[in-house]
Amino acid sequence: MFAIVKDGAITQTASTVQKLFPNTSFPSGPNADFLTENNVKKVVDGEQKSRSYYYVDPGNLELVDGVPTQKYTNTAKALDDVTTDGVVNRGLKWSSTARVKNTAGVLLSKTDWMVIRKYERDVAIPSATATYRAAVITECARLESAIAGAGDVDALAAVMNAQNWPEEP
Repeated sequence: MFAIVKDGAITQTASTVQKLFPNTSFPSGPNADFLTENNVKKVVDGEQKSRSYYYVDPGNLELVDGVPTQKYTNTAKALDDVTTDGVVNRGLKWSSTARVKNTAGVLLSKTDWMVIRKYERDVAIPSATATYRAAVITECARLESAIAGAGDVDALAAVMNAQNWPEEP
């Protein structure tokens, strides 16, 4: 997206420079001198937060320090479950906890056969595997507790970005 900026205002926008200047030929594209002479600037994006945690909607096109900027409205998604007319809409805490539990389940499932073997035939679980499984369970519990304690969406995002799953033995 490009904009023409004159006298501190955006006067015109288009998806390409060619659309701003339809009667001008650009065999190898517009050069920097042409863009400067005609006050053409590339539109930059304003802050867009993670769509995993926010609804991001485009807002107005504004000049920010002389640069045409596409603004966005970032609205936090619900942390907790919301019930409306008997329908439960799951919040971010629920879905984040489900993801953490799923990750732990996937990691543990790779060595579940050793636990079954121990139970059925009393064959020892290697100590490295037992240590690994305990670390997975500990990390899952830590994350579940941190998710439950997150006071806002940014705190929840920080928790989810700080996962520290152990390396497989």
